[in-house]
Amino acid sequence: MRSVLNFCLIMGLTLVVAGCAKPPTQELDAAKAALDAAKAAEAEIYAADTYRSATTAMNDANAKVEQKDYEGAKASAIQAKQVAERAKSEADTNKRQIRDEAQALINRVSPSLADARTSLGTAPRGKGADEDLDQLNADLNQAESNLNDARGNLSSGKYKDALAQARSSESKVSQIQGSVQTANQKIEAWKEQNKPWFNRL
Repeated sequence: MRSVLNFCLIMGLTLVVAGCAKPPTQELDAAKAALDAAKAAEAEIYAADTYRSATTAMNDANAKVEQKDYEGAKASAIQAKQVAERAKSEADTNKRQIRDEAQALINRVSPSLADARTSLGTAPRGKGADEDLDQLNADLNQAESNLNDARGNLSSGKYKDALAQARSSESKVSQIQGSVQTANQKIEAWKEQNKPWFNRL
């Protein structure tokens, strides 16, 4: 009889505890606030993997609340908050690094682009390379456009885009510098082939 009473008492207490259990509102709110802060820091762009992990943990916490697994929800919410805070920290660091890298690259490419412009401007025209020089001028205009876009994105805080455009500009300028030399060689070869016969003696 006593064992039956004990069993009933234990079951009653279990039902009372279960009935009193509530969603971990405090932990869920803290996790959401941390995720919002990470998003404001553009963690989706600058710390994408870590931010994705934080979002996954938050979704898991919400799902467990729906299942009334409040202890599991609390654990997932705590994890989401910790990972979101890490995502924000990583985003802040990565943004600074990418910003500085983009600025340094823009500073380096600007004089190189000006030098390439000068080289193209002074390259002699000749039938052997006119088309090449026209194409190189078009490529140089594109490189300059990319560099201007990089400057604009850097000013507006779009550091990742700025870095990509600065890299594209650097690549084009580097190709142009090598191609100018090739074009000049073509011009000299054409001149040599078209010399009057008496100048070849």
